[in-house]
Amino acid sequence: MDSLTQIVLGAAVGELVLGKKVGNKAILWGAIAGTIPDLDVLTRPFVDGLRANELHRGVTHSILFSAVMAPLLGWWLKRHRRSLLAVFVALVAAVPLLGELPMTAKLVVGLVTAAIIALILWRSRGTDEATSREWSWLFWWSLVTHPLLDCHTNWGTQLLWPLPVKVAFNNIFVVDPFYTVPFLICVAATMFHQRTSRRRRWINGFGLMLSSSYMALTLILKLIVHTGVARSLDQQAVPHLAISTLPTPFNAVLWTATVETNDAFLIGYRSLLDEKTDFDFIRVPKNRQLLGRWAEHRNMQRLAHLTHGQYVVQSENDTLVLSDIRFGQTGSPSPETPFFMRYRLIPEGDDLRVEVVHPPALDKEKFNAAIAELWTRLKGV
Repeated sequence: MDSLTQIVLGAAVGELVLGKKVGNKAILWGAIAGTIPDLDVLTRPFVDGLRANELHRGVTHSILFSAVMAPLLGWWLKRHRRSLLAVFVALVAAVPLLGELPMTAKLVVGLVTAAIIALILWRSRGTDEATSREWSWLFWWSLVTHPLLDCHTNWGTQLLWPLPVKVAFNNIFVVDPFYTVPFLICVAATMFHQRTSRRRRWINGFGLMLSSSYMALTLILKLIVHTGVARSLDQQAVPHLAISTLPTPFNAVLWTATVETNDAFLIGYRSLLDEKTDFDFIRVPKNRQLLGRWAEHRNMQRLAHLTHGQYVVQSENDTLVLSDIRFGQTGSPSPETPFFMRYRLIPEGDDLRVEVVHPPALDKEKFNAAIAELWTRLKGV
């Protein structure tokens, strides 16, 4: 999920594990641990776009990574926590610095990072009552809950790396304020109570219970939507191979359903508030025949694995473009509307180069129109 949500979850887990003993330090280090798996984005400047997407939510989101890093970070923190803080802040700062930012923006980020490191080195003093083992447990739980949470989104997480299997439950959007905001309020309120206070533990526990309950609710809602779509397809006598459902942005009421047939994908919305039982959809042809001799190329096999087979092929200006349909379209659903996640397939002799097509920037007017359309559809038909 988004970085803020992972920070909140890591902070809450850190408090649960060690808050009674070290107070707000547990929240700080839990929040830090909660962001570490997403530092895999630092590999992006050094690999091509396809490889970068393959690496995302890979090794750093695995149980093995959490098991290896937890004792190492626990040992490091106990012996020299200021250097660990400085290294972490430097890594976080490197994310925008290595990205495509103007030089002025990079300079500002560098100065802010230097100021933060200086502040950390000055303020990070005092005794530490926790042992290396206890800090290791904090890091373990804060690290491993990150990929466990990401498993519920639609990108997929290589939780069992090095096994080439991605776990994706598709029951929550990557940004969901109904999950994050109440959780954030509870974690923030926790920080204003003494570390030995029973109220502090109760508030933090309530936040964890509230967020976990909402996550469980989204799984139930997904089952309801999935069952409704399947029933509607049967009533309409629509033959199909598979059905996938995932929530639309910022909510768990309106869902996108994708139905796979032999030669196309049927895509449509399903709201929990719908009175109409029919499933209305658009038909997007797979067009796999356009691949020709490239269908068995190793890069195509990589793309098929990365997209979980949910892709269509289109020809644009005599160039083949493969669209990963799991992430939706850039506008109202239609066979002509581009998808967000696309790859340009460029033949080079006997080889096939894959180039990531970045989605067009969504200006304020288009964004507001898209949100208004989703809101209207959310209220049901």
